[in-house]
Amino acid sequence: MTRTGERAVKSWLRTPSWIARIEAPDGQVVGAGVLLAPDRVLTAGHVAGPGRRYTVRLVGVPGLDAVPATVREDEHVPQRADAFGDRSGDLALLRLAAPLPAAHTTRLYRLAAPHGPVSMYGFPAGDDGGRWHGATLVAARGRDSQVQLRPLTPGELAAPGFSGGGVVDHATDQVIGIVLSVDEGPGSAFSYMSPTETILRHLPQVAAWTDGAEAVDPRLRSGASAAAGALDVPFATELASWFRGEGWPVLVTVAPARSDRAWTLNRAVTLADRELRTDRNTSGFSHDPPETVPPAGAHDLALDVKGLTAGQVMDRIAARLGIRDDIRPERLGALRVPLAAVLVGVDQAAEPDALLGLLDRLARQGARLLLVFRRRGERADQAAESLVHHPLHDRWSRLHAELDRIVDELGPGLDRLRDRVLPGPGTRQLVEQAEAGVRRTRMLRAWVAHTPEREREPGRADLLFTFEDAADRRRQRLEQAIGVLDARLRRREELLGRVSAEWPLCRRRAAAHGDQVMEAYRLYEHALSLLRHTPCDIEPAEAAVERFIGFCSASAPSTSPSAPSAPPAPTQPTAPGASRKESAP
Repeated sequence: MTRTGERAVKSWLRTPSWIARIEAPDGQVVGAGVLLAPDRVLTAGHVAGPGRRYTVRLVGVPGLDAVPATVREDEHVPQRADAFGDRSGDLALLRLAAPLPAAHTTRLYRLAAPHGPVSMYGFPAGDDGGRWHGATLVAARGRDSQVQLRPLTPGELAAPGFSGGGVVDHATDQVIGIVLSVDEGPGSAFSYMSPTETILRHLPQVAAWTDGAEAVDPRLRSGASAAAGALDVPFATELASWFRGEGWPVLVTVAPARSDRAWTLNRAVTLADRELRTDRNTSGFSHDPPETVPPAGAHDLALDVKGLTAGQVMDRIAARLGIRDDIRPERLGALRVPLAAVLVGVDQAAEPDALLGLLDRLARQGARLLLVFRRRGERADQAAESLVHHPLHDRWSRLHAELDRIVDELGPGLDRLRDRVLPGPGTRQLVEQAEAGVRRTRMLRAWVAHTPEREREPGRADLLFTFEDAADRRRQRLEQAIGVLDARLRRREELLGRVSAEWPLCRRRAAAHGDQVMEAYRLYEHALSLLRHTPCDIEPAEAAVERFIGFCSASAPSTSPSAPSAPPAPTQPTAPGASRKESAP
């Protein structure tokens, strides 16, 4: 919302009043910005830096004069590359020499797991008035959680004049970040956005102009002091693995309050949040084993659910995802990016059973859930059984059934078709790959049947997912190959029908011309021979049928005096065990 209570954008047909065009002293447009306060404009760090003067103009507000602006050292975060080569920072706050009307300001909005369509406003070369470009959010990139933007059309790739411009989410109509950069070089297809929470990580003062629920419950945050608790390394490693998206998507664990495990949990939750993970707190854990440090932006919500009802938990999840009107669990299943949530104190919720029912539904829709109980007991065991062990066992069973279907049903089905018809020139590779997939699946089935129990543990579920993906690809390829061969077999039956139906008519017409009976019979026998040959090669058989039909209708080139007659049907000896012929009716 703006300060006047209006949406960030009322209409996609006009220029937003909060969009700022940033110019160098010579009048050249260097980028765009977002007016957050009468005297503050947020932009990209490579657009504006300390030691230079700029001019800011609200192009969507007629009659307003341009305002001089500068950037202070402490409000400029240059773009850097971290140890892994990922981009980081690239943010700046411009201070205006004179305030602009407050009615034209807007606010940033925190939005977890950005998804769906967005629009950005910028100033490509030759268009100083600016324009909207559409895009979809793809995924976070790198440790700074910059988000990739895929243009809706090739012409909507964000040009350099979009740098610093606001990105508006269509579902909420809120500004959820700013454009940072564009892929360089020919064939580039992406630009990048710094989401609100990453902006707050680098420029915490921007929180004064930010709305939206914070990701981490204040009761679950940890400070940078390593003396606050002792790191439980095995537990921290397990948590970091879950935050990286490894293993089974639901992790059920126990962490008593005011214990080393509780402190280790709070540390992981804090480091996994875009907004809370700063250079200051990460330096406090710089000597910890790297396998215990989760990536930033690894969860959408971390909530202490002690005393909360299932409905209140759903409200908090909906608020983080920007769902305002119809708050129902099934809506989460339609999200492009699955929910990743940490819920602590599940056994201390106001409605533990109802909450577990809600969580079971979310898990079935693909949500990643870290469920923390404060005490060991029946509820924790029930949650582990219903959300982890039972569905994991079912997935292994379904995998085994799928492998059986590939090896015992689809593979033999393909073989039967291969015995009757050959693949076409354009599908031969597909059929060969499908046959190779059956052989590999036969070996995989044997391995799965003797998989050690330790390989079936929740933390090793990535192995299951890999096998499922392989089985799914092989099944789809087999079904496609079977479909292709089945279509060719149906074509063979159609050609047989044409030949059989045409022969009596053709024989009578040829008899009227005396010496053409033998030629008609020869062409008929040749076409029938190719069609009855197994496996049937459709292309030469179809050509023979067309010659026969053409002769019978007196339209084939073979009936013309100047055209050569059809070649005689080749006679080849049949070797033992080679191709065989079906008897003619």
